[in-house]
Amino acid sequence: MIDSERSDVIRVLVADDHALFRRGLEMVLESEDDIEVVAEANNGREAVDLATEHVPDLILMDVRMPAARGINGGIEATQTIKDAVPNTKILMLTISDEEEDLYDAIKAGASGYLLKEISIDEVADAIRSVHAGQSLISPSMASKLLTEFAALAKKEERPTMPAPRLTDREMQVLTLVAQGMNNRDIAGELFISENTVKNHVRNILEKLHLHSRMEAVVYAVREKLLEIK
Repeated sequence: MIDSERSDVIRVLVADDHALFRRGLEMVLESEDDIEVVAEANNGREAVDLATEHVPDLILMDVRMPAARGINGGIEATQTIKDAVPNTKILMLTISDEEEDLYDAIKAGASGYLLKEISIDEVADAIRSVHAGQSLISPSMASKLLTEFAALAKKEERPTMPAPRLTDREMQVLTLVAQGMNNRDIAGELFISENTVKNHVRNILEKLHLHSRMEAVVYAVREKLLEIK
């Protein structure tokens, strides 16, 4: 049995309207020494209520769930939860490969977006990565994301206020983040430490007044700071 008082245990809430899928996730995660499922939700409203009650470290959230008491699905639940308990990370785990769902999930504050086509055994590693501060996205969705934002950047007018200036090194880091690299890979590519990468990412977010790595990439493409072919 996991000691939930241990500081290294990642406390997880699973929100999905399919009971068998929730149970399958719970069975897999129960075998992990550093992960504990503290609650399960059947819809977005339950996810909001249980998130405020348990304040989990991370929520596995389905995108498409039945509307319930004013919360229509996982994306609305994500936005509400991020307002109520902003330190809780949210990882979308869904069958939806629609660009609009991905875009809305990022805007709502999700730190990752994975399709249910991934092996269920990979979920634990995804939880650890997002809990550690990384952003995850299914490879099959990454190109759709960047293509969509590049199209949006061409359509939108340039802002009247100049964008905050990033250093050359920060631009290098941001470019590698946009390519889907994690902190370790970026550190190896630039021959710097992971802590230095984390500091650069933090400075980028502070300068751009954003909350996540994904939002930083979106901003950079929209403001034409980053060229996506």
